[in-house]
Amino acid sequence: MVLLVLHSVISFASYRFFTVITLWPEGKAPVDISTPEQKAAGEKVIQFTEERRFTPMPVIFYIFGGYVALGATVVFSIFIWLRNI
Repeated sequence: MVLLVLHSVISFASYRFFTVITLWPEGKAPVDISTPEQKAAGEKVIQFTEERRFTPMPVIFYIFGGYVALGATVVFSIFIWLRNI
């Protein structure tokens, strides 16, 4: 359980740290989507076209590989325990 919690915390932190968020397409001006009522009140609503997230593949492999290894360790431990009964 300690390894599972430790791996989960490290995976979450590495995902948050290494994930890059960019607005797509880059360089395109934002779009004004204000309603007439908002414009009359002096408010302005701006919308960017799309948000893209990029996570490096080694981070993804680390996360999934760690959970697969922990699962394999649990299965192997149960197998050894049942064999010794």
